[in-house]
Amino acid sequence: MKKIIYSLTLSLLVFATGCEDSLLDLSNPGQLGTADFIVDDTTADQAVVGIYSAFQNTNIGGAVPIQVSGLYADELTHTGSFPTYTEYNVNNISATGNTNNTNIWGSFYAGIFRANSVISALDALVEGEVSDAVKSASIAEARALRAYFYFFLVQAYGGVPIPEGLVTQEGSAAGNVARSSESAVYAYIQADIDAALGNLADNGLYRFSNDAARVLKAKVHMAMGEYAAAQTALEPLIGSYTLVDDYADLFVPGANTEAIFKLNYSTDDSNALAFYFYPSAEGGRRETAPSASLVESFEAGDARLGLIRDPEDETARILTKYSDVSTGTDQPNIYRYADVLLMYAELLARSNDPTASTYINEVRSRANVGDVALTSGNFVDLIGQERLLELYGEGQRWFDVKRLGLAQEVIESKGISYNDNRLLWPIPQTEINANESITQADQNPGY
Repeated sequence: MKKIIYSLTLSLLVFATGCEDSLLDLSNPGQLGTADFIVDDTTADQAVVGIYSAFQNTNIGGAVPIQVSGLYADELTHTGSFPTYTEYNVNNISATGNTNNTNIWGSFYAGIFRANSVISALDALVEGEVSDAVKSASIAEARALRAYFYFFLVQAYGGVPIPEGLVTQEGSAAGNVARSSESAVYAYIQADIDAALGNLADNGLYRFSNDAARVLKAKVHMAMGEYAAAQTALEPLIGSYTLVDDYADLFVPGANTEAIFKLNYSTDDSNALAFYFYPSAEGGRRETAPSASLVESFEAGDARLGLIRDPEDETARILTKYSDVSTGTDQPNIYRYADVLLMYAELLARSNDPTASTYINEVRSRANVGDVALTSGNFVDLIGQERLLELYGEGQRWFDVKRLGLAQEVIESKGISYNDNRLLWPIPQTEINANESITQADQNPGY
């Protein structure tokens, strides 16, 4: 038993002292010894904190999804040397050789297995080992995190496996479990969110709160075309936060009036976000940069352009939302209030509510650009554009483009021939080869 407890303790210490890639050393999150480790309220909370260690991995909350999804859309362009990034930039990902795609898939499932282990262990506890309040809140937080992980996967890959409990992850990242349908994955996500919402402990900016769960719930409903339910989910947040005055302050570590959920990094637990955007002369590798089309989309005087250095020079252009190259302490926004306002504006416009303009113009006013009239006839273009300018470099663009029906327009704007197969990324061939319940016939079309 001591060996099992020590194993999990080491994994939890990754959250406080390890780099963001350390989680991948765990080949079998289903055998972390969680059931033996959780013995009281403190260890229950530590086990949940261990899930955030997975979230911090560079392939989940770090640089890679932000960069490759931005390349797959139109907000970033490839300025480095990684051939795997080139494949995202030209919307043609190899199922067999793209290590970024393989690592994203595997890392998200590592996070899911960690959440599963915590939920399973807490469910199995006898009465009195952990207080009812802590047990309920811990399960809720693990389920909210699991829902977040699955939401990325279903948007990127379509239907994916849903491993239950503590099945082995050896060989197959998804635990030798067959693909579920896209609708089944969305139902699973919704069940997790609904179970979590109202039961979360609201432990601060760097943990999944009830408000963060409301944002996730709204995003899921919007992805499914359930717009009335999305609006209902967002309504408690409207007026509960305020936009910061200076757009640049959103990217300073720590709390602000707009932040709903941020991912915590520190000098002891760092990321590579700025490293991948800044040039070698400043300690980075400038693997990607803001695209020319992004720069050209800004109106005159838009304050948000100020987070792109040398915007007119394509050889030197840099995204500066993440700026700590040396120690990696940037804290990326997962959810913030401007995102909520733009979602709410879209939802109102879909029902032709004349107040929709109020919410998009609140965001535009902070950016020092003039008002627009948002209607049911123009919201796709106006919301798509505003979300691009407000949220560039924050990992939102590709999924926004898909949801708004702009994928063909965006891909063809890069001079690339479009087909519907490119709406989904390929299941990594390594998963197909290793997973006993998936065959080549389960691969997404076109790969």
